[in-house]
Amino acid sequence: MTNSQQAIAHKVEVVGEVGATLHIEPNDTPRAGEEVLAWFALTQRGGQVIAEADSRCELVVYAQPRTSNAAPVLTPALTAVDAEGYRDIPGARFTFPKVGAYTLLLSCIPEQAGNFDPFELDFEVTVAAGPAVSAPPSSETAETEATSTNAAPTSAAASPVSKFVWVVGIVGLILLSAIAVSIWQSR
Repeated sequence: MTNSQQAIAHKVEVVGEVGATLHIEPNDTPRAGEEVLAWFALTQRGGQVIAEADSRCELVVYAQPRTSNAAPVLTPALTAVDAEGYRDIPGARFTFPKVGAYTLLLSCIPEQAGNFDPFELDFEVTVAAGPAVSAPPSSETAETEATSTNAAPTSAAASPVSKFVWVVGIVGLILLSAIAVSIWQSR
């Protein structure tokens, strides 16, 4: 997956009068065994942001496939976070236990009756492999590592071109989000 593909991975869901954008840091590509910050930009029709303090939200995480009586894998505590121009929106830090598909289920009721209708949103998330667990190298592993060191480098430092593509992707995402909110508000 290229950096530009990662940049457009925000997930958007709408139910009733509320729209939500889910972002998982880093880069909307969670990895098993690594802590993520998941945040939810909640907006009402008309653009009013729903702050964490104005709602009582609960986040539960289910592994997929999910049976009707399945218990959540995680129930992370939500706190107010500031992200991408949003202030005091619901977010949580947690770690996906293993590779696979998950559903993040966000349920919210207003802190003050009448501010918005209670809602429930679910987001499908795919979790990639995390860092490899180090084990004593076998002779086959040593050969593979020796071969891979002769391959083209995949440096952790991104090239200037890939940084540019990533920045253009983020700007594009922000513009697409603004257009989607504008269209949603005009309904």
